[in-house]
Amino acid sequence: MPAPELPLDRVAIWGVGLMGGSLGMALRWAGAAREVVGIGRDRRTLRVAQELGAVDRWETDPEAGMAGAQLLVLGAPVRVIRDQAAEWGPRVPEGCVVTDLGSTKAEVVAAWEAHIAPGAAFVGSHPMAGSERAGVRAARPDLYRGARWVITPTPATPPWAAALVARVAEAVGARVLWMPPDLHDRRVAYVSHLPQIVATATAAAAQKGDEAVGWVMSLAAGGFRDTTRVAASPVYLWQDILLTNRDPVLAALADFREALDGLEAAVRAGDPEGIARWFSRAHEARSRLAL
Repeated sequence: MPAPELPLDRVAIWGVGLMGGSLGMALRWAGAAREVVGIGRDRRTLRVAQELGAVDRWETDPEAGMAGAQLLVLGAPVRVIRDQAAEWGPRVPEGCVVTDLGSTKAEVVAAWEAHIAPGAAFVGSHPMAGSERAGVRAARPDLYRGARWVITPTPATPPWAAALVARVAEAVGARVLWMPPDLHDRRVAYVSHLPQIVATATAAAAQKGDEAVGWVMSLAAGGFRDTTRVAASPVYLWQDILLTNRDPVLAALADFREALDGLEAAVRAGDPEGIARWFSRAHEARSRLAL
């Protein structure tokens, strides 16, 4: 079966916060969808999404919202997306492709593949974009431009469905990468989930220092602000991400702890060469950062 051509007649987005709202704006701006339908429980949020141009119309009934959609995009927190599968997977219309914007993939993909209706298809995906801000008021149409959008097919994924998701990602300016769900989760544990944990721990430690000696936060400048920017991210989102990617996150933390212990030992020993070795490794990694 060939993937539908763009523009799609109807795209439904279930969860029009930062990610879903930005996608709706981007699809409408790019002319990649003739109609974008928002799905959610909060009428006030849905009205705001429509006012901001993230959706053309909205529904609080998911079945009504996904009716006639060629693509259904799931934009809720990860555990919500995973848990939607059992109830709503069997009710996806025939011919509809379901994808998600979640930051972890293995649990989500397994759940949806187990429950997706015959004649429909699920394709896991993760656009590597976002902000420490949340909600549709933070949405913007260029959020995905230049971002990497990871698509995570499995042997059960129909190639035409994966091709459709890739086509949509490229339409909003993203660069597509392909990898299996479990490998995606192991990789992003190092470059997305670990930085969030480190930023959170750094901000919490500085708060403790401020309580102990005072005036710590008042001296914070660019380095501290850059390092801890994501520490302001919504707690509920990161609870889901960390708990659905527990083992890869723990592996990344173990490697971080080794590096931290190595730096601590060099400082404790007054060893400038030891400090330099760790900085050299960090500089090498930073120089390989994909742009």
